[in-house]
Amino acid sequence: MTVREEQLTTLFAEVLGLQEIAPDDSFFDLGGHSLLASKLVRRIHAQFGVKITLRRFYEAPTVSAVVRELDQLSA
Repeated sequence: MTVREEQLTTLFAEVLGLQEIAPDDSFFDLGGHSLLASKLVRRIHAQFGVKITLRRFYEAPTVSAVVRELDQLSA
């Protein structure tokens, strides 16, 4: 697991109130909802300095997908 994946996994778990999650676990399958998704997207922006739209997060709500999105937006 990369450093970025580890950081995002921690953010996802904190927002969801879980001990840990896997990179391919869906945020919404783990109990996430729209308010928590908004909170997570804001925290991702604060930590990484890159804005991911809420719509994009809904389309791919896993750590792995967010890492790919951050890589594309950071390039």
